[in-house]
Amino acid sequence: MGKLNLYDTQKQTIVELQSRIRACERGAFAHSTRSLTTGCDALDTLFPGQGVRQGSLVEWLGDSNASGAGTVSLMTGRRVCPAGRPLVLIDTRHDLFPLSLSLLGFDLSRLILIRPASEREALWACEEALRCEAVGVVWANIEQITSTSFRRLQLAAEDSAGIGFLVRSAKAVHQPSWAEVRFKVHPRPSMCSSPGFQVEVISHHGKPHHSMADIMIDNWKGTLYENRNSANPLPLVPRMDVATTRRRSTGT
Repeated sequence: MGKLNLYDTQKQTIVELQSRIRACERGAFAHSTRSLTTGCDALDTLFPGQGVRQGSLVEWLGDSNASGAGTVSLMTGRRVCPAGRPLVLIDTRHDLFPLSLSLLGFDLSRLILIRPASEREALWACEEALRCEAVGVVWANIEQITSTSFRRLQLAAEDSAGIGFLVRSAKAVHQPSWAEVRFKVHPRPSMCSSPGFQVEVISHHGKPHHSMADIMIDNWKGTLYENRNSANPLPLVPRMDVATTRRRSTGT
């Protein structure tokens, strides 16, 4: 008889309890929250509620700073932020600058940019901002988040019906999460000046889920739209006749 692995048993119990808690909370908060459109139908369909639900957390994961997770999440946050409410940006990497944000279409008068000295300060600022009902969206690039801290952020978002976007590296995919949906963003080749990205769903409400969409950023309008030509981004070159190729090579 094999030995009972107490750690695996406890871990399975915790996962089951998290799933039950999420199910109860979805029923309790469904009547009082609504989903906000990202302005891109292909992206909306990746969310459990066909849009970003107020009172939820969303994780955006990427393999590197150039993955597009930060850019796509920023553009989405700008779109879903309710009118008259500020968008709080908690930048632990010091990657964000007002001029760049302005070029992306952000109204600087509605932005609150915070550059914490540590991730501990970032977590505190994130939780406090999420608890504030006057804040529309909280965006933060925080790498290390414990399950307890994640749960505190999720409860803060639910209490205020706020929205939290957490940008992390792809390594975090194996860490515990209380996000309503987890995305992984990949850069995609583009035949035009607009950058393209593939947004892949990793999980919904903590359960594995697989779907994806190819989207692009309109540099002029500062909006997201579906890339309908993603299936074949490069034009096909017709195969040349072998005999013709040989004649050309010999000069005949």
